Amino acid sequence: MIQTLFDGLMIGGVYAIIALGLTLIFGVMRVINMAHGEFVMIGMFTSYFLFGRMGLDPFVSILITAPVCYLIGYFLYRLFVSKAQKGGEVNTLLLTAGASILLVNVAALPAFLGPNFSRLTGEGLYWQHRIWNLFGVTFNAPLLTGFLLTGLLIFLLSLFLKKTDTGLAMRAAAQQPLAAQIVGVNVSVISGVTFGLGAVFAGVAGSVLSTTYPIYASIGALFLVKAFVIVVLGGMGSIPGAALGGLVLGVVESFGATYIAGGTAYRDVFGLVIFLIVLLYRPQGLFGKGA
Repeated sequence: MIQTLFDGLMIGGVYAIIALGLTLIFGVMRVINMAHGEFVMIGMFTSYFLFGRMGLDPFVSILITAPVCYLIGYFLYRLFVSKAQKGGEVNTLLLTAGASILLVNVAALPAFLGPNFSRLTGEGLYWQHRIWNLFGVTFNAPLLTGFLLTGLLIFLLSLFLKKTDTGLAMRAAAQQPLAAQIVGVNVSVISGVTFGLGAVFAGVAGSVLSTTYPIYASIGALFLVKAFVIVVLGGMGSIPGAALGGLVLGVVESFGATYIAGGTAYRDVFGLVIFLIVLLYRPQGLFGKGA
């Protein structure tokens, strides 16, 4: 049982990184980014490409994955999403869904991932089948490292939002966009920065997951669903809720797969069941405040 608990917490920590990006975008702009999962795929592909061509460790490649995802996210917002926002939430939903389809099909081109599954393997990959034993508990090394990275990212995001001018501007734009404009905040630029930052979180998670998951063009859909489940669990727009929701989802999947389904084939089902139960009985989320 202890082993199952820690297995769930480890993968839940990586889920939380993805959900942090989605909830940050929604919290500031009230935009549901249907292309968010594709930034996980971009992170996975970038790490896969850099390791294959340069032998760069997936965790080191985060230093490249992060700016790549930021630039794609920033320009996606400034060139397309910002214009769709003028037509309302349905327009942004449809546009980001279209962007998701476009990114998947570009990634499926032979010049990129192609139509087949790929795996990040080869000589020199430290994380390949790497297991750490600590205090009698077995840990998947890349997922444990990703879990620790989650804690660091949450801490850095908290400092960024509370201690920097850009972070304070993001909080102001989220709470009172009109008042923020009146005092000189360029809400359009701040929204672009937020969208890019949300994409960075997804890309970082992709780099972590590239060490354990197969890599293919449409894998982002799997993690988009998980991110939505987590955001609903934690409360829409709540950053602490996203972190806790990720851990809850990971633990629920781990215990469900171990003690109910008897394997990993049905582990995703348990998250969806929790998702539906929370929507029915506590739509504000497990950690959100009621109306």
